Amino acid sequence: MTETATTTSPQTTETSTSPVLPNRKSIQVCIRLDESLNEEKATTTPSTSIQDLNTLTQTYDKSTTNYLLQSKHNQLNLKFEQKPPQTKESINSSAETFKKTFQDIKTIADGFGGSNVFGQTIDWDFWSNVVNDYDNVVNTQLEELNQKINSGIPKEFRGIIWQLVSKSKQNSMEDFYRQLKLENSIHEKGIKRDLTRTSFFTQVEAVNKSDELFNVIKAYSLYDPDVGYTQGMIFIAVPLIMNMNESECFCLLVTLMKEYGLRELFCPEMKGLHVLLYEFDRLLESYSPVLYNHLVKQGIKSSMYASQWFLTFFAYKFPLDIVLRIYDIIVTQGMESILKFAVNLMILNETSLLNLSFDKLLEFLKDKLFNIYIDDAFIKDDLASPGSGKKTRFSLSRRASNTSAGSNPSSYYKLDALVEDSMKVNLDPVELTKYEKEFESIYNKERAKVEDIKAMKLSNGNLRNKIKTLQTQYTDLNKNHIDIVQKMIDLKITLPELLNENEELSQSIEKLTKDIEELESKRQQSNEEEVLPTSIEDEIQQLLVINAEKVEKSVLLEDELNQLLEEEESLDKELKSLNRNSKWFNWN
Repeated sequence: MTETATTTSPQTTETSTSPVLPNRKSIQVCIRLDESLNEEKATTTPSTSIQDLNTLTQTYDKSTTNYLLQSKHNQLNLKFEQKPPQTKESINSSAETFKKTFQDIKTIADGFGGSNVFGQTIDWDFWSNVVNDYDNVVNTQLEELNQKINSGIPKEFRGIIWQLVSKSKQNSMEDFYRQLKLENSIHEKGIKRDLTRTSFFTQVEAVNKSDELFNVIKAYSLYDPDVGYTQGMIFIAVPLIMNMNESECFCLLVTLMKEYGLRELFCPEMKGLHVLLYEFDRLLESYSPVLYNHLVKQGIKSSMYASQWFLTFFAYKFPLDIVLRIYDIIVTQGMESILKFAVNLMILNETSLLNLSFDKLLEFLKDKLFNIYIDDAFIKDDLASPGSGKKTRFSLSRRASNTSAGSNPSSYYKLDALVEDSMKVNLDPVELTKYEKEFESIYNKERAKVEDIKAMKLSNGNLRNKIKTLQTQYTDLNKNHIDIVQKMIDLKITLPELLNENEELSQSIEKLTKDIEELESKRQQSNEEEVLPTSIEDEIQQLLVINAEKVEKSVLLEDELNQLLEEEESLDKELKSLNRNSKWFNWN
């Protein structure tokens, strides 16, 4: 069970030939199995900063067996040097306090029997060196430090080591916490509800720290309102509160969130989780190409089964003793070290996973992946097939009812074997940074696509509004056109009557003119001065006036008709111009 596949870093085996692997980007929905490795590198590898990578390379020695341990320590030191002098002085002052506290613990242990006083063998001299000068131990005793941490930091001073390594304790931050915990938070109801649902709550209550845990979570929700509160924070905070007081717990929680990058796991976009999933995919692709390809072909994405691993650091599955050992690794090696446990679990279960298809495969990844580390005391012969030699492993829930295997929860799993096997996976910080840069490139491209889609939707909406406006204008023009046509019809109906009336008037005028000429002719022939009767002159004047009015009216009507014809022609041209390229109107 403890035999592992070769876990030598794939970057060190340059002579081995890597197969052409499919491109699997956890942030993308579509998986393209036909993409070549060269095309993958050409399209997804970002232009990383050579200077940043060189700086990161200088933080660890490649001759060691644990790159992350040394690299994380040096990265924390660089960040520490960038802090304000007052903050550095406060952290150094707290370190001196820890040294005194550790010395008091050691003195008590010496008074009661030395290294075995707490029921376990403790190398007090080594841990004294760690507390007094952690920098020197990292630089001169790195392999021994790595082995000691992998074996587990003694619980008697685990909290001290965590805070010294992370440089988290600050007096000003503790004072700030004491103020924050007195304020109200909109997340209080949710925190109280989730506390009782957390698997470790009974252990927290057993040491009377449930109120302190609530205060820490509430205070952080006020300290970082952009993140606020999510349920996974309780799993992160429980191991901390079990090893220190509440103000120190708050300081370390803030440090883990800011300096170790845990905050990105709980931000609304959960970008940090996607980064870890992408790095996990790339590492699995490198360490076990066959298993990686099998998962891809079965449609299994890491987000389907591994999200809870990284959000809770396996706290949702493992008992507290195992989670504390995982935290020893995370605090000293960084959040990325959780990938060692994930990759190791996949490698050890490779044979079983390769024989399963989608449904069974996903079920195994969620529920049975950890069974490989169940202790032998919880393995029994398979009663269903006597003589087969097969064995069945109990689930953790069934273990509680089994009297033959009664022991503490941590003995259910082979804790030392889990940590030992996982630490054989030696991750290169430079490679992890390259993976992160690749993810950033993919993320930015996907985000740009989303923005383009939003812009297209907005443009499409504007075009729809413009179409509606044009349709409204067309309806109005069409209505006006109908009105003009109606007027033209009315005029065409009225025009013959006016023309007939005009003709009659013209004939009357012509007749009167003839009559006048005849009268004038008679008057000239008679050479007599005759005066026309007044009635006749009046009648002539009236007829002349009527004739003038009719002529004027006829001229006006003809002008109006010509104007309407011109308007109709203009409207026709305008309609044709507006709708020349329209797919709705077909103008002949």
